[in-house]
Order: sequence, then C-alpha cells, then structure tokens
Amino acid sequence: MSEITFEDSIDALRMILSIDACTDDQIILSQPVSIDSRNQVDRIKVAELKTATKNLNEANRDNPACLNWSDRCEYLVVRNGAPRAASTLRDFDESISSDDNGLKYSIGNPSLELILGILLSARQDGSHRKGSPILAHTRRRIRDRRFAGYSEPSTLSAEPSLAKILGDTFPVMTLKIESTRPRQDFKDAAEAFLFQLAFNYDVSYRVAADLDHLTGVGRVRRRGRASEGAMDAPRMTYNSDLVHHYQLAVSAESPMLQYLSYYHIAEHFFEKVFNDDFEEQVRRKIADPAFSLKRSKDIKGVIKLVTSTQRRVRDEGGVDEQRALALVLEGFVTTSRLIDDLNAHDPDLIEYYKSNSPSFSDNVPVNLEADRDADVKASLAKRIYQTRNSLVHAKDGTRPKYFPFVDDAELSKEVPLLRFSAEQVIIAHGKVM
Repeated sequence: MSEITFEDSIDALRMILSIDACTDDQIILSQPVSIDSRNQVDRIKVAELKTATKNLNEANRDNPACLNWSDRCEYLVVRNGAPRAASTLRDFDESISSDDNGLKYSIGNPSLELILGILLSARQDGSHRKGSPILAHTRRRIRDRRFAGYSEPSTLSAEPSLAKILGDTFPVMTLKIESTRPRQDFKDAAEAFLFQLAFNYDVSYRVAADLDHLTGVGRVRRRGRASEGAMDAPRMTYNSDLVHHYQLAVSAESPMLQYLSYYHIAEHFFEKVFNDDFEEQVRRKIADPAFSLKRSKDIKGVIKLVTSTQRRVRDEGGVDEQRALALVLEGFVTTSRLIDDLNAHDPDLIEYYKSNSPSFSDNVPVNLEADRDADVKASLAKRIYQTRNSLVHAKDGTRPKYFPFVDDAELSKEVPLLRFSAEQVIIAHGKVM
C-alpha cells in the first residue's frame, strides 16, 4: 500500500475535527474540544500525529479493521447479541498478561493508529462524502461534549493526548495484544481471548472481518421507501406465523438468523405445494389421452411415479425441499419484481449472482435475467437451498460449509435475494380486508 504522509493524516483528522492551522509543533483547532466538565483543548501536538503516522506505515494494514506489527497487533472487535453486553466490555479496562507465552492483552478504546486507518479508509472509498455513520456519530459526540453546558470552560495549557481525545469519542472498541517476541499467530490469540471473555463474563465479541458493520453494509434496508411519502394504512391482512418470521429477520443482527428466518417463510408452504404438485402429476398422467386402464404398462407407469416420489420423501425425511422451494418460487414469486427490488437495493447484485456463488456452497450461479423463467426459478431454488444447508449442517468433511462471522460478509449478499422473495410469498397469501 502507498505510504501515508503527515498531510494525509491531517486531511483525515479534518473529517471529524475543525482544524484551523498547523505550526511546527502544534495543530490549532478552530473549535475547542471538551476534555472534562471544566476543561477544553484548542491545540494538539504535531509530534504525536507524526509518530502515529509512522507506526501506521510500519504496520500490515491490508485490512483497516486490524493492524499487525511483528510483536503486537490491534483488532477491531464487534459485539454479538444483546446490546446489554456493550457497557460490560466498556468497563473491562484491565490488562491481562500471560507469563507462559509472553502475551499481554488489553481491550478498550482504539489507538490513534487504528482511528487514522479507519478515517483514511473512509476518505479513500468516498464514504465520508456519503454520510458515513461512524464519522457522523463521532462528529456528533464531539459537538455534544462541546455544548453540553460545561461551566466556565478554560483552555488547557498542556496539550492532552490526541489518542485520548479521539479514543474516548470514536464509537469502536479494539483488542490489543503485545508480545515479547515476534509471532504470526495473533489472530488465534485474539480468538482465544474473546472465547475466554465470553466464558467468564457472558459477553460475546468477535474480531471484525472488515469495516462493513460500521457503515451498515450488508443489511437489507428499504432505502427511500419511507421517504417517498407517508405510509398507507394496510389494505390486506397476512399470515401471523409468516409475519413473525419476517419481523425476526428484519430485527436480527446476524446474517445467519436473517437468512434462516426468511427461509422459514418459504418453508411454511413446502408440504402443501409439494403434495399439490404430486397430485397434479398423477391426475395428468391418468387424464392423458394416451393412458388406458386396460394396459398394465400404463398402470405400472402410475405406480412407478407414486413409489419413486414416496421413496424420495422417505430418503429426505419429508418432502423434497429443493423441489418444494422451486414450486414456492414458481407459484408466488415474480422474477421481474424480484429484479426491481434487488436493483433498488444494490444495482450490482444482479451481476454478482450471475457470476458468483458463496464459497460455502456448491457452484450455483443464478442469471435472474435469463429468458426461461422456469430455469431461473430452478437455479434460484438450488442456490437458496444449498446456502440454507451450509448454515444448518456443520459436519466436518469435504463439502464446503459456512463459518460463523468469518463468512458473514458473503452471506449478507445472499440475504437480499431471499428477503425480497419471502416478501412476495407473504404478500401472495395476504387477504384483502
């Protein structure tokens, strides 16, 4: 990666701080930042920012969510589960050392180096111009501290640490590990520490794979729908079971829970559509003008259809789910509407589904714009079903499988495909009031 200059770091800081000027020794702020209930700071040391810039250049920074040096590392950590866990981890400010392997762990506010890395990443990908949530949140916290009604503020004569100012304000937490010797297994050590934390404190955190959770990438949101006008009163009622699964999916943070909850909406109709299709196959075979009750060959053909279907059901432990899913999609999902929904959410997804498959399932690309709708629905059912199997079956073996958290970014790309299909299923079974 290209080297970061001091000017790059200054430009990154400008996204959250109001910088008036720089001298050889100090960075002057045009709007002071409150430090505590009585004190503000209007300048910070140039030397500290230069040191952080140098350290950042020396780190392995292929991923802005983690920084690695030969003898230390810092990982952005993300909370799993209930919000109540957040305050518990904020209060966990002690360091833990191991004399056995020379490692020291600490969890808490991010370093200036990691904050700079996040800011530079936002600047590089343009998210600072698109209303980045983390930058907006940080600016708001700085503003709220400035105008929180502190009495008789006075500027400090000695500049406090920039790392302290931003660390207290930036809404992320990190795990830092220091080693007495160079090593390459920091990721394993981090996973071990977070397991130990969950085991002892009942709080669950994971090492962030990237910065997507800071920007909301991966979550399916109805962008613009609410802003287009006031919501109409409902004109239909819907199946309560389906609505509850849908509400669980929309509220879930985990892509895995989202996916399975949307899948349950389609699964609700598997037995009915499979049995209806089976009955129709038998009816058509008997009604075919080529069929004769007097020919044993024709009777055996019907028996073969029934026994082969029963055998598949017995082997599957129920209906043929992939076939049933295809029937649900054929009966209740309109491909053109699905394409419109996907394009409104993310115009790149149509091409992504056509050219890519999840790494944790077999090769199942889907060309939603193909001419034959039956082929589209069959491919779509295969992709959805294999993805679902990867989530619920974790047996060790040669088949690809899903790894929680590790594969979340990939799985998040599959969620819109299933969500918009599930919405059509719910609506198709609604009843006009």
